[in-house]
Amino acid sequence: MWRLLKYFFISLLVLVILVCASIGIVLNFIFTPEKLTPIVEKSANEFLNAEVHFDAIKLTFFSTFPEFGLEMRNGSVVTKVFQDSLKQENVYAATDSLMSFKRCRLIVNPMAYLSRKEVIVKELRLEEPQIYAYIDTNGVPGWNVMRESAEQDSVVMVETDTIQEKVIEGIDIRNIRIEGGKLVFDDRANKLYARLEGVGLKIDGNFMERKADLQLDVKAKNILFWQEGNLLVKRLRFGLQTGMRLDRDSMLYVLDKAVMRVNRMKFGVGGRLQADSLNHLLDVDLTFGIKVPSLKTLLDLVPETVLKHDENVTVSGEVLCRGTLKGKYGKDRVPVLDARFKINEGSVKYEGMPYSLDKLDVDLEGVVDLQKEQPSFLKLNRFYVKGTDMDVDLNGRVDQLLSNPLITASVKADVDFSILPQIFPIQEGVTLTGSLNAGLKGNVLLADIKNKNYGKLDIRGGCQLKNVLLASEKDSLKLRSKSVILGFGTNMEDKTILQEKNLLNGIFGFDSVDIQWKNALTFHMDTSYVKVKTSPLRDTTAVASMSADIRFGWIDLVMGDSLRFRMGNSVANFALAPSPEDKKLPLVKAKVNMDSLRVRARGNRLRLANAGFDLSGVPDRKNKRQWLVSGVVGFKDMRVYTPLFPLRMRMPGTKITLSPGHIKLNGAKLKMGRSDLLLTGEVYNLAGAFLRQEDLKANLKVRSNMINCNQLMKAMEVGAANRIKMKWGTEEELSEDELSDVDLAADSTYVVDSTMSVFVVPPGVDFTFETNIKKVLYGKLELDSIHGKVVMQNQCIELSDLSMRSMAADVKTTMLYKASGKEKAYTGFDLRMDDIDVGALINFMPSLDTIVPMLRSFDGLVNFHMAAETELDSTMMVDLPTLRAVAYIDGKDLVLMDGETFSEISKMLMFKNKERNLIDSVAVDFRIKDGMIEVFPFLVEVDRYKVAVGGEHKIDMTFNYHISVLKSPVPFKLGVDIYGSMEKMKFKITKAKYKNLFIPSKRAKVDSAQINVRNQIRQMLQAAKK
Repeated sequence: MWRLLKYFFISLLVLVILVCASIGIVLNFIFTPEKLTPIVEKSANEFLNAEVHFDAIKLTFFSTFPEFGLEMRNGSVVTKVFQDSLKQENVYAATDSLMSFKRCRLIVNPMAYLSRKEVIVKELRLEEPQIYAYIDTNGVPGWNVMRESAEQDSVVMVETDTIQEKVIEGIDIRNIRIEGGKLVFDDRANKLYARLEGVGLKIDGNFMERKADLQLDVKAKNILFWQEGNLLVKRLRFGLQTGMRLDRDSMLYVLDKAVMRVNRMKFGVGGRLQADSLNHLLDVDLTFGIKVPSLKTLLDLVPETVLKHDENVTVSGEVLCRGTLKGKYGKDRVPVLDARFKINEGSVKYEGMPYSLDKLDVDLEGVVDLQKEQPSFLKLNRFYVKGTDMDVDLNGRVDQLLSNPLITASVKADVDFSILPQIFPIQEGVTLTGSLNAGLKGNVLLADIKNKNYGKLDIRGGCQLKNVLLASEKDSLKLRSKSVILGFGTNMEDKTILQEKNLLNGIFGFDSVDIQWKNALTFHMDTSYVKVKTSPLRDTTAVASMSADIRFGWIDLVMGDSLRFRMGNSVANFALAPSPEDKKLPLVKAKVNMDSLRVRARGNRLRLANAGFDLSGVPDRKNKRQWLVSGVVGFKDMRVYTPLFPLRMRMPGTKITLSPGHIKLNGAKLKMGRSDLLLTGEVYNLAGAFLRQEDLKANLKVRSNMINCNQLMKAMEVGAANRIKMKWGTEEELSEDELSDVDLAADSTYVVDSTMSVFVVPPGVDFTFETNIKKVLYGKLELDSIHGKVVMQNQCIELSDLSMRSMAADVKTTMLYKASGKEKAYTGFDLRMDDIDVGALINFMPSLDTIVPMLRSFDGLVNFHMAAETELDSTMMVDLPTLRAVAYIDGKDLVLMDGETFSEISKMLMFKNKERNLIDSVAVDFRIKDGMIEVFPFLVEVDRYKVAVGGEHKIDMTFNYHISVLKSPVPFKLGVDIYGSMEKMKFKITKAKYKNLFIPSKRAKVDSAQINVRNQIRQMLQAAKK
């Protein structure tokens, strides 16, 4: 027996292994994705009137055991419903994209296909589908992609050579699952648009049967709904669970025991849907409502964080909630929604509470007809609440709901808030005191509010809150106010005006407000008020005139560690009137005076003293959301600090003029660290630069006593690093340690280190400066009396005919500097320096010592002129292989000192004075290109010699010079070739190459190069603009 069992299990194991191996071979070698994908694509394209594509399709077994599965990755379906059948080629529009998905899995019965050629799908699961349900202007839906032959026979034919073979006899889909989907419904015929996010769908049952009983479960995390471009619904959660009887022959869909959830509300739904394929219509007849056994069901909807759910409550009253959705849906046809909610003779009494809610009456109804064939409205017939020390009566309605809503309302209220905790079991730790007395009537057109036409509002009555306190220990929330008053009056007598009546007067004021929420928010405001007064209408089509006087007491707002806002006593006056250009557009004028203002946010600090604003604004005709503002802003003192430019900035007594699109400065003083500026001119598009990252443009005259470029450039460098650390505008701010490091750049004693770095010109800046600067500190250079034009644009700096004095010499230059990264920069310049000491010249241009090493052997005043272009490395040093330049140096009465080269020459030629020798004059012309310095022949008279010198000097510091001795103690002319390097210098006696006393100058090359450099600068700026 044991041996038999042993053989049986061994045979079974072998069989299982063989089956698994066979399935593995079939999956990995026969039905591979490369072979399976085109077959399924072809079948789907023939079965559907659409173009279907999949990245990959594979057959699964082990992951879907014990069934076989078909898994499709990154699929898409493009409808051909709107294609022109006469055209052979397919040209698709964006509206043809019906669906795309990340993954689709079908669990199928392979035996049914092999035996009967039927595709039985036990489950269809779609992950993250993007569905676009489009209906064109003729009412034709884009999702009607089932071919007529497929609908009638559910058969797919494939023709191989001359024989037609049935690939699929029928399709049977049992269960459907959709997870994480997005559905867009775009009905161009009725101008309806809806977007559903987080869509989930479950359909259980035989979906493809002619008559079927299905179970549906639909949900959406967020629904947005537009009608004729107006947003009607947003942030709405939706869910539906229902049974559905489906009859494909009569195209009838009947809902059975449907439950619908809208946000936290639960509805019952019943009815039927029937399609008319001939006229492309859907007949809708649905009824919905809430089954409310008692008023307690509604009380349970109140969040438990506010109101305890107590079973020991006595309620009475009748609750009614029902509605219908009836009509036909199709081209120019939308069903009508009719709903009503009502509570009759309601009352509530909680056990253990001293008082009760004696009466609650609610009557609310509404009709929505998107086709506007009948009026759409929302009407509150009555909302009445009566209890101990509590009496509230409210009624109103909203007419013209879908076009231009007209709101009519009446409110009467007398409530003692301290009585509420004695009627309702409010959560422990909640304190509520104070009283409300209100009586208001209003007749308001919503368009008047949108168009800022406040003068046409018809509001009467008043509202007063006294000694209000709302506190919650659990939420760490406290709100307190001694008194709040709101009052309005319409058509009141005013003998000071011709019509003797005003349209609308109002006042809103309060005596101190304090709000505290955890450690996140603290707010305090002293006594403040707003008075509103309107003028009579002379033209009913124009914006009504209105004025407002406002007084704010001390305001203090703290939001955690991120924001601190403090404003002293302020007085403001606002006026609203028709614009002179268009009487239907409002013109707003504002005058504001404040004692002080302090703001601290994310390390940024702003302080204003005695500030005033006199501004006016009108909406742009093309874009009414954008306002055109003009006026004057002034202050006695302003101080600013930001980690994005970590220097303490100060502007004393300044007046700024605003105009649409630009700001005008008239002698505005600005001190930044050790630098000071006096600015006159205009700044353009300041709002666009800060709000929309557009270009900032300025045209300014700049006067200054001192500009410390070292400090400014270091501030920009540190600010750029801080921008990355702060993740500006999102999450983090600088720590206190990091802020203290930043403050180094703001210290008045701060000096940049000796190592220079590339300065990157910020993008989006287009500045033009006319400069008059007394002193500039840049590196070790001190520049005086700077005059000229400076242009910053396209991450370039252009200096045009800039004159200055440096190192006791006059300097004139035209230059272009460009750097878009910290690694390297480009510069091209034309530089002229007159009567400058040789040592000072080397200090001014350290790279010159490398380029012309013989300069170290001279002492005296020279004239220097150079035209060049080169790239600079990250330390602002010249990248010699990229240098192209021509220059000349000339001077008189120079002194020849002991140097590396001429010391050797003096010994060799037996100078009388080997330490100092006077040179009557020298004029050296040289050219630099491809790492080679070519020194053109020049004449030098020194000691007992008159010589002509010329040759070449390479970047590797090797050289090859020729010296022609034209006058010497030797009675004949000779030449000396000097070559090699400073360490291994060699020479030999040769014939003199330069035999004439007159040496032709190459200065014309320098002048030509100067013109070329200027042209190059213009070309680069034009290219950068493009």
